[in-house]
Amino acid sequence: KGVICVAHANQKFVYHGVHMIFNGDFTEPWGKDEVRESKLVFIGKNLDRSSLQASFAACLLTPERAEKKRKRMRFQVGDRVKVNTKAEGWLVGTVQALDYRDDVIMPPGVTVPYQVKLDKDGDLVYAPKEDDEIIRPA
Repeated sequence: KGVICVAHANQKFVYHGVHMIFNGDFTEPWGKDEVRESKLVFIGKNLDRSSLQASFAACLLTPERAEKKRKRMRFQVGDRVKVNTKAEGWLVGTVQALDYRDDVIMPPGVTVPYQVKLDKDGDLVYAPKEDDEIIRPA
Protein backbone atom coordinates (compact mmCIF):
# COMPACT_ATOMS: atom_id res chain seq x y z
CA LYS A 1 0.00 0.00 0.00
CA GLY A 2 1.07 3.57 -0.27
CA VAL A 3 0.87 7.03 -1.72
CA ILE A 4 2.40 7.85 -5.10
CA CYS A 5 3.38 11.27 -6.36
CA VAL A 6 2.37 11.10 -10.03
CA ALA A 7 3.98 13.55 -12.45
CA HIS A 8 1.55 16.18 -13.76
CA ALA A 9 -0.99 15.51 -10.98
CA ASN A 10 -1.84 17.81 -8.10
CA GLN A 11 -3.54 15.03 -6.14
CA LYS A 12 -2.07 12.11 -4.24
CA PHE A 13 -2.56 8.68 -5.78
CA VAL A 14 -3.43 6.30 -2.94
CA TYR A 15 -3.35 2.56 -3.62
CA HIS A 16 -3.69 -0.77 -1.90
CA GLY A 17 -2.89 -4.13 -3.37
CA VAL A 18 -3.05 -7.70 -2.13
CA HIS A 19 -1.74 -10.46 -4.41
CA MET A 20 -3.31 -9.72 -7.81
CA ILE A 21 -6.01 -7.36 -6.51
CA PHE A 22 -5.26 -3.66 -6.83
CA ASN A 23 -7.29 -0.58 -5.92
CA GLY A 24 -6.13 2.97 -6.34
CA ASP A 25 -7.35 6.45 -7.10
CA PHE A 26 -6.41 10.08 -6.93
CA THR A 27 -7.50 11.58 -3.62
CA GLU A 28 -6.89 14.89 -1.87
CA PRO A 29 -4.46 17.47 -3.24
CA TRP A 30 -0.92 17.73 -1.98
CA GLY A 31 -0.58 20.34 0.77
CA LYS A 32 0.99 23.67 -0.13
CA ASP A 33 4.15 22.97 1.91
CA GLU A 34 3.93 19.17 1.81
CA VAL A 35 6.89 17.30 0.34
CA ARG A 36 5.75 15.49 -2.79
CA GLU A 37 7.21 12.03 -2.47
CA SER A 38 6.04 8.48 -3.02
CA LYS A 39 5.82 6.19 -0.02
CA LEU A 40 5.42 2.49 -0.68
CA VAL A 41 5.01 -0.36 1.79
CA PHE A 42 5.63 -3.96 0.77
CA ILE A 43 4.78 -6.86 3.05
CA GLY A 44 6.25 -10.20 2.10
CA LYS A 45 9.03 -12.71 2.54
CA ASN A 46 12.45 -12.63 0.91
CA LEU A 47 11.84 -9.34 -0.89
CA ASP A 48 14.86 -7.89 -2.70
CA ARG A 49 14.85 -4.35 -1.30
CA SER A 50 17.57 -2.98 -3.58
CA SER A 51 15.92 -4.42 -6.70
CA LEU A 52 12.54 -2.94 -5.73
CA GLN A 53 14.11 0.43 -5.02
CA ALA A 54 16.00 0.43 -8.32
CA SER A 55 12.88 -0.56 -10.27
CA PHE A 56 10.79 2.23 -8.78
CA ALA A 57 13.61 4.77 -9.13
CA ALA A 58 13.70 3.97 -12.87
CA CYS A 59 10.07 5.15 -13.10
CA LEU A 60 10.74 8.61 -11.68
CA LEU A 61 10.30 11.51 -14.07
CA THR A 62 13.45 13.55 -13.59
CA PRO A 63 14.23 16.69 -15.61
CA GLU A 64 16.92 14.69 -17.42
CA ARG A 65 14.53 11.88 -18.36
CA ALA A 66 11.89 14.40 -19.49
CA GLU A 67 14.41 16.16 -21.73
CA LYS A 68 15.63 12.85 -23.17
CA LYS A 69 12.02 11.91 -23.94
CA ARG A 70 11.37 15.23 -25.72
CA LYS A 71 14.51 14.83 -27.85
CA ARG A 72 13.32 11.38 -29.01
CA MET A 73 10.00 12.73 -30.26
CA ARG A 74 9.43 12.85 -34.03
CA PHE A 75 8.55 16.55 -34.04
CA GLN A 76 9.89 19.54 -32.16
CA VAL A 77 8.40 22.93 -31.33
CA GLY A 78 8.12 24.94 -34.55
CA ASP A 79 7.84 21.91 -36.85
CA ARG A 80 5.12 21.98 -39.50
CA VAL A 81 2.71 19.05 -39.24
CA LYS A 82 -0.63 17.73 -40.45
CA VAL A 83 -3.11 16.75 -37.75
CA ASN A 84 -6.09 14.45 -38.25
CA THR A 85 -8.93 16.39 -36.66
CA LYS A 86 -11.56 13.77 -37.57
CA ALA A 87 -14.25 16.49 -37.91
CA GLU A 88 -12.40 18.37 -40.67
CA GLY A 89 -9.85 15.79 -41.75
CA TRP A 90 -6.15 16.61 -42.07
CA LEU A 91 -5.26 20.20 -41.21
CA VAL A 92 -1.83 21.85 -41.32
CA GLY A 93 -0.34 23.57 -38.30
CA THR A 94 2.76 24.21 -36.20
CA VAL A 95 3.86 22.32 -33.11
CA GLN A 96 3.54 24.66 -30.11
CA ALA A 97 4.40 22.37 -27.18
CA LEU A 98 5.76 18.92 -26.42
CA ASP A 99 4.47 16.65 -23.68
CA TYR A 100 1.48 18.97 -23.39
CA ARG A 101 -0.94 19.04 -20.44
CA ASP A 102 -4.26 20.85 -20.02
CA ASP A 103 -5.29 20.81 -16.34
CA VAL A 104 -8.89 21.70 -17.22
CA ILE A 105 -9.77 18.83 -19.55
CA MET A 106 -7.19 16.11 -18.87
CA PRO A 107 -7.32 13.68 -15.96
CA PRO A 108 -4.54 13.85 -13.35
CA GLY A 109 -1.17 12.65 -14.59
CA VAL A 110 -2.07 12.66 -18.30
CA THR A 111 -0.06 14.43 -20.98
CA VAL A 112 -0.15 14.21 -24.78
CA PRO A 113 2.82 14.32 -27.13
CA TYR A 114 1.98 17.53 -28.99
CA GLN A 115 -0.03 20.72 -28.92
CA VAL A 116 -0.50 22.16 -32.42
CA LYS A 117 -1.70 25.59 -33.60
CA LEU A 118 -3.76 25.17 -36.77
CA ASP A 119 -3.10 27.47 -39.74
CA LYS A 120 -6.77 27.52 -40.73
CA ASP A 121 -8.13 29.36 -37.70
CA GLY A 122 -5.37 29.54 -35.11
CA ASP A 123 -7.11 27.02 -32.87
CA LEU A 124 -4.94 24.97 -30.55
CA VAL A 125 -5.45 21.22 -30.72
CA TYR A 126 -3.48 18.30 -29.37
CA ALA A 127 -2.30 14.99 -30.77
CA PRO A 128 -3.18 12.33 -28.19
CA LYS A 129 -0.44 9.91 -29.29
CA GLU A 130 2.60 9.49 -31.53
CA ASP A 131 0.94 7.89 -34.54
CA ASP A 132 1.00 8.61 -38.31
CA GLU A 133 -2.80 8.27 -38.33
CA ILE A 134 -3.00 11.28 -35.98
CA ILE A 135 0.02 13.47 -36.74
CA ARG A 136 2.52 13.45 -39.60
CA PRO A 137 4.95 15.80 -41.35
CA ALA A 138 3.31 18.57 -43.39
